[in-house]
Formats: sequence, C-alpha cells, structure tokens
Amino acid sequence: MKIKDIPIQNIYYMLLYTWDSVQYIGTEKINKVEGNNLYELLASVLIKDISKLVKKGIYKEYKFNYEETPSLKGKINFDDSLKRSSFIKGRACCYFDEFTEDIIYNKILKATLYNILKSTNISNIIKYDAMKVYKYFSNVTTSKLTKKDFYFIDTHKNNVHYKLSLDICRLIYENMMIDESSGKVTFKDFCKDEKKMVYVFERFVRNFYKTHLKGCSVTRENIRWDAAGDEIDLLPIMQTDITIKNKNTIVIMDTKFYRNTLATNMNREKIYSSNLYQIFSYLKNAEAKGGAYLNSIGILLYPQVDRILDNIYDIQGHKIKVCSINLNTDWKEIHKRLIDICNCI
Repeated sequence: MKIKDIPIQNIYYMLLYTWDSVQYIGTEKINKVEGNNLYELLASVLIKDISKLVKKGIYKEYKFNYEETPSLKGKINFDDSLKRSSFIKGRACCYFDEFTEDIIYNKILKATLYNILKSTNISNIIKYDAMKVYKYFSNVTTSKLTKKDFYFIDTHKNNVHYKLSLDICRLIYENMMIDESSGKVTFKDFCKDEKKMVYVFERFVRNFYKTHLKGCSVTRENIRWDAAGDEIDLLPIMQTDITIKNKNTIVIMDTKFYRNTLATNMNREKIYSSNLYQIFSYLKNAEAKGGAYLNSIGILLYPQVDRILDNIYDIQGHKIKVCSINLNTDWKEIHKRLIDICNCI
C-alpha cells in the first residue's frame, strides 16, 4: 500500500500551517490552477501576493552607504577625502543612510520572479502575470540567490506582510535546479521528497492543533530517561513531535510520514515496531513527571493509504492510538478527522 499523490491544494494548505500563515487559507481561488503542478500554484499565489505588496508600497529600509559624492550628505570622512583629493574635484567621501527599496527582501522577490520567468515548469499565462509585477522592481539590484540570503531576513511588524511571499520564495529556491548552459530553471518534485514531507507533515499537524484546540497547550517536549547510573547526561534526550495538554489529560503524539503506512512481514501488514517502541518509551519515561503523565495517551499518526487506521491498544496502563489521515480528500474532511483523532482531550 502506498500514498497516492496529494492534491496540490492540500499541500498548499499544509504549507500555510507550516509557515504559521493559517490566515491565508481560503483567501485565494487556488482550484483554478490546472493539473497537479505545485509550482504553478505557488507561483500564482506569489504573484498575487506581490501585487498586493506593490499596491501597499514596496517595503524600504535605511541602508548604510559610503561613497565619494558631489552632494554633501551624512558624515564626511576628511582623511579619505584629502587622500583622494576629493575636495579639489568638488566631491567628498561621505557616510550616509539611504532610505531605499534596494534591500535583501526585495532582491529575493525579484530573483524569484526572474527564476519563474526562466522556468520550464511554469505556463506562459503565469509567466505573463509574473512579468507584470517584475517591472516594479527596476530599482532593485538583480542578483543571484544563495542559501545565505534567507538567513538575513527578519519579518517584524513593519514588514510582516512580506512573510508569505518570502516563505514561498524560500521553498521555490530550495527545490529549483538551474541548467548552467541554458539558464533554464526546473523544479524537483517536492512532494516526493520524503525527508521534506516528514518535516511538513509534523509541523502542519502541530500548528493545526495549536490553532484549533482551544484551551490546550500544544508544544514539543523534552523527556528525560527515568534512569539511574553513571553519567546520566550521556543519555539522549527524547523529544516529542507534539505534546498536547489540558487540565486533566496529556497526549503525546508522533507523526510519521511514510510512503508505506504499514510494514510488511511474511506478507502480513504490521505497525512499524520502531514507532511503537518509541511512543511507548516516551509514555513510560514521562511517568516520572507525575500527575497526568502517569496515564498519558500516545498517538501514532500516519498518512492514510487504502484503509483507515483507527486502532486503540491498552499497553501497561497507557492508551495508544494508531491513526491515519487521508490527505487526498477534501480539506474540510481533513480538518474534521484531525479534530476527531484528539477527541480524548
């Protein structure tokens, strides 16, 4: 049994939860994107979001400059000006701040639009729309993106409206491939990269519960081994994917994203033993915290394949649920299923 292709609309909504941008769900008519091309959808959403940014006014910041200039501004560096004979030429070497749109945030947007225009995966209709917004960045330096560029961005109250666009730009950058000879851009199939989908699935589920389980605390949690002996600090710390708490109940959840939901042994399907050992270890060692941890509930959550998993086991005083969720269905059904899985809260 293997996971079917997840519709791009659902992938996009999962990404919005991953990016802490839940407020954008339902704001765009994404069902108009033909086929199952995630990058066409992301490019379309990006272009629409940048159009809104342009109407609002492209974000600017003060940028430090140092140059020899005929117009005095800022602070004059007399030593350099004398060395270069600047004063004789009617110029001066000056330090000054310039309020400009030529900053890293806009450079990332412009470079991403350029890569969309060079892409073989994107339709000409979307490229036409990309060109219409690209022209608004004529005062922004054209530069080649690097991974390091994304380390320098920091969204705050003055530029928080850039967050969605920058998150999309990062995903596009991380999954693009450039043909050095032709300059053409292609994209890797993000949804088939199991390591990336593991991260997206876990963060999506955790942020979903943070958003929708009112009155509950939803976090990741470190659990120490309930052990004695030499150099206890050498034992690795166990970290849950999701811990959900209310006044009376604690749920420890592990999300697992496999192409095959169940393991196969001698032609018989089995729950992955390592997953069961892991969640049970969390539950037993967490008992040392006392209180509701003494009978906390464990949940293993998988993407659904051919049949629903909704099994409940009682193992040494702990209820353990093994559940699946169909990511190929309507989003309202996904929402309802995730809420139902945590009906023990």
